[in-house]
Amino acid sequence: MSLTYHNVENVECSAVFCQEKYEAYSYRYNVPNSKVYRNGILGDYHLFIRSGDKVYMEVRNVGEIVISYAELQQNKYWRYYYELSLLLAKDKHKVIKNEAFNKDYVEIYEYSGDRVWSLETSYIDLDIDKTNNNKNYKIIPSGNVGYYKVNPADLDKMEYTSRQGLELFRKIYIYRSDVRMGYFLNRSVIYKNIATEYVMNENKKHILNLSTLNGKYCMNDDILTKIYNIVSIGDKYEYLTSKEEGNVLILTE
Repeated sequence: MSLTYHNVENVECSAVFCQEKYEAYSYRYNVPNSKVYRNGILGDYHLFIRSGDKVYMEVRNVGEIVISYAELQQNKYWRYYYELSLLLAKDKHKVIKNEAFNKDYVEIYEYSGDRVWSLETSYIDLDIDKTNNNKNYKIIPSGNVGYYKVNPADLDKMEYTSRQGLELFRKIYIYRSDVRMGYFLNRSVIYKNIATEYVMNENKKHILNLSTLNGKYCMNDDILTKIYNIVSIGDKYEYLTSKEEGNVLILTE
């Protein structure tokens, strides 16, 4: 399956994608050796595109809206998922044009015929231990998993969702199982904790690698800062300085 990468400087793309792989089987009653196994992937997603104060959001089994950033901030669920998507983002200005949709994710995205554009992001994987039914969440470092219905570069051309359309979206959203059944409270803490831990560990690796480079090549602070902001995840820094004793790197916001 071929794909091409494109830079989109006018928008920022991010997503929260969660998956659970499963194994199921079916069989015919009283028919020997009729058992058939099937593997699949269940999951959930919140997709975002932002340009200034304008935000596009699509949520699984809810729909899609175009709203202001201020409107997004007023909803605790939308704000949470948007901020989490920024933690998980790899490169918010790079999208992928796919020749074909990855059929592994058909059950998650359901209708997928017009999902040509996607983004690469870190994402959440749920593994359920079959022996004790314990749920184990982890971060997968990278994957082409966030498939849009729209071309992200077209956000500026999109009209804002009407008040009636926004109200309908809200009503459908609160019937999501994580909201209606109260799963969000516990799940949001788990997602945020594992995402934060992942980001911290990844950035520690980058600091160690930069320390090694600095010790070998004695780079100036401007170059160190530029390299760090390119490879790091999450917050960016205005200045990264080094201490000559032991080539220690210090972050300065």
